[in-house]
Amino acid sequence: MAIVGVDPTEYQNANTVQVDSDAADNARAINEIGDWAAEHGFVRTNEYWLRQAIRGGKRIYRGICYRFSEEERASAVQACQTSSEMLGNMPVTEHKIYP
Repeated sequence: MAIVGVDPTEYQNANTVQVDSDAADNARAINEIGDWAAEHGFVRTNEYWLRQAIRGGKRIYRGICYRFSEEERASAVQACQTSSEMLGNMPVTEHKIYP
């Protein structure tokens, strides 16, 4: 299975693109589109159910990807720092594993 379409085709300067996958199911299409996005400087939206269409008699899954803005990047970094701090403040219980 593969990415079978990107709109616009000249996406290098686009902030948002529509990406089509001919994966066997929604979950695989989400992974394929997410991989494509990461390889091309985009992130996939957080939709759980991709839109579907028929192309050439075959079902395709269609997702939206966008470029991360600096504001979104700053927010993601802050969220990661907050999570890390929260985990660091949690009590730790040592567990012993017996053979």
